[in-house]
Amino acid sequence: MSKNPLESKIETYLKKQIKNIGGLCYKFKSTINGVPDQLVIFNKTMHLVEVKRPGEVPRANQVLIHSQINKQGVPVYTVDTENAVDAFIKDVLKAEPKESATSNQKSTVIQSKNLFKGME
Repeated sequence: MSKNPLESKIETYLKKQIKNIGGLCYKFKSTINGVPDQLVIFNKTMHLVEVKRPGEVPRANQVLIHSQINKQGVPVYTVDTENAVDAFIKDVLKAEPKESATSNQKSTVIQSKNLFKGME
């Protein structure tokens, strides 16, 4: 068995943590390939979140779509670990996760408008 959890485990953790802080998290399925897969609603705001396996980055088609979304002034966040989910909740949503991840996973949340600068 792989040491890296599946994307679905990170997705489940995101949904649980958002629910724990009183927010909503919906799987978003678009007819356009590359659109972020989660819609997080919390404290009168909506956020687009791409969930990946640990260490994975968005695919080329996702980079293109995320860049197009960013050009409209809407950031897209990518999380790939439970710690990155907790960091998203703390840093972006300005809330405290109810049950933080306890592993030594990297806790960086990628905000695509910074990641994709210069790709316009």
